[in-house]
Amino acid sequence: MKAITTAILVSFGLGIFGAEIPKAPVPPSPYLPIIYKYADAMLERGRDTNGVFHSALNRVTMVPLVFRDSGPTPHDHQNLLRLLYMLTELSTKPKYRDAADAELRRFFSKADSRSDLSYQPWMLWDRCFDLGSEPNRQFAAPREHNLAMGFPRYAGFYLRTWATAYARTTNELPLNAIDRVVRDLEIHRDPTTGIIWLGPDISHPWVLSGLSLAIDCDAASRLVPEPLTSKLRGMADEQDRMFCSRPHDLKGTGGFISGDYLATDAGRKTTLWTPSSGRYRGHTTAQVGMMCVSRYENTGNVAYRDLIHVAADAYLKSMPTPEDDVWPMTFGHAISLQVAAWRSTAQQKYLDRARELADFALRHFFDQGPLPRASLKSTHYDASTGADTLALGLVELHLNILGITAVRCPANTIDR
Repeated sequence: MKAITTAILVSFGLGIFGAEIPKAPVPPSPYLPIIYKYADAMLERGRDTNGVFHSALNRVTMVPLVFRDSGPTPHDHQNLLRLLYMLTELSTKPKYRDAADAELRRFFSKADSRSDLSYQPWMLWDRCFDLGSEPNRQFAAPREHNLAMGFPRYAGFYLRTWATAYARTTNELPLNAIDRVVRDLEIHRDPTTGIIWLGPDISHPWVLSGLSLAIDCDAASRLVPEPLTSKLRGMADEQDRMFCSRPHDLKGTGGFISGDYLATDAGRKTTLWTPSSGRYRGHTTAQVGMMCVSRYENTGNVAYRDLIHVAADAYLKSMPTPEDDVWPMTFGHAISLQVAAWRSTAQQKYLDRARELADFALRHFFDQGPLPRASLKSTHYDASTGADTLALGLVELHLNILGITAVRCPANTIDR
């Protein structure tokens, strides 16, 4: 009798211990195949004979455009290289990692060690040291840095570089350089507003430059001993207070305050879709929102969390107009901003909006061949407008849709 009962249960697919629990449906995600095609095209036809990625290409013929390829560096492709390292983790195929390694090795074999550190791969120093410490001792070594001719965010790049150099070599020379730069930053900080004035160009977005500095000071503080740890964290805390205290009217205008003129609050505000100028001088709301994501994830400061939510809300109903010449970078930031808001609120509207933005990006940027267009009004591929940032946003969305946690997408927060 028992055997008969068991046979009946099995015949109905119930098993001995009751009904089989149905598997949860896996949400569809069309994004990762597009990213693999983009990466494969860059590996196969987007590099020169030395393995260096071209900065601009004809998307149909894959012929490099010389107006942007006078001197491509890993700085132009940091998110692409970070994407390639992650794709090796996802696919277990070493070709993506090997291509990224080749670009870094080639750069350090040919670059001028006196070149500005702010234009070197400052978010990939750890990997550079993994590939060979000798050339990196040369490039990460302390050097004279005239802060009066720079901006706070540039100082942050130097501080992060030197902190990594110390952590990987135990050479104490970088510590002296860090201390000198921190002292100079403190001298040039306005005691009332917290804004650091390092030069005469008051058109620069000083508030955002300070926010970028906070990100790098925080990262550097984790790699150096006291008293530099406390000094760097104090600098980051001061810039956090300065930024979060500004009257960002995101609900009204959809923009962060991006610059103070003569220490007033009458500065420029970010826009949703089209930055006022180049990649680093003009900022969109989503770009700054991702800087807030970086600070929130590293500090737990709820003021940043609240700014993330309001910034994400600004994109819930907004789309570019036909007149807007939007970069892929902006869509990458907007997608990642929605995902960040969804992670901290669990509100489905943010994930749904991320998918809507991603679907728009697929239709309008990946409309011809495997490479995305440089902008909605351009037909070529250009690394400077953030194709790799869009790719990271799409991969981050893919991983969150499918609930994949074994592989972590690099934080889409370095465009600053």
